[in-house]
Amino acid sequence: WTKQFRGVSAQTLKYFGAFYTNSVEKLQDRIVFPIKDITQKTVVFVGRHTLSQGNPRYINYPQGVKIPLYPAHLPAGYSSLVIVEGLFDMLNLYDKGLVNVTCAFGTKTLQNNLAQKLLPFKAQGVTHIYLMFDGDEAGAGAMVDLKPLIEDQGFVVEIVNLPDGTDPGELSQEDVDSTREYITK
Repeated sequence: WTKQFRGVSAQTLKYFGAFYTNSVEKLQDRIVFPIKDITQKTVVFVGRHTLSQGNPRYINYPQGVKIPLYPAHLPAGYSSLVIVEGLFDMLNLYDKGLVNVTCAFGTKTLQNNLAQKLLPFKAQGVTHIYLMFDGDEAGAGAMVDLKPLIEDQGFVVEIVNLPDGTDPGELSQEDVDSTREYITK
């Protein structure tokens, strides 16, 4: 990928292996990300339509695969993890310097196989998890529901509430810097 997309730099898109293809019909007109598990095996390709009105907005190829939290590897030296709902939420935060972030691919998917999805991060030394979902009723409710479930897995959990109507994919550099400063205290 050679250009910025949805405010995310080409450098970050390239780092995460984003590409564009016409060789798979279902993935045409989509920016595609290879989603890898903790062993670095690609388990699914997630394609996001390049048009805002593209329907469906996201496609998983192949369908029906259990998607891990992404990315599954943190940079060395982090004991905290920020979990966000969407792929572009994660990419925006990562692009702006908050690199200990992972995407759940929705609020409901995290509840499925929670222990299995969190185990790679426990093995990497994560002790503290910040939930930063969209600033809407669904996001707030999901964070409240997930907090005790994640705590049952042995993590300290904090909820980061965003203003109504805001999602992590829209945060400015200043907002991300402030968040990064807060979570590294």
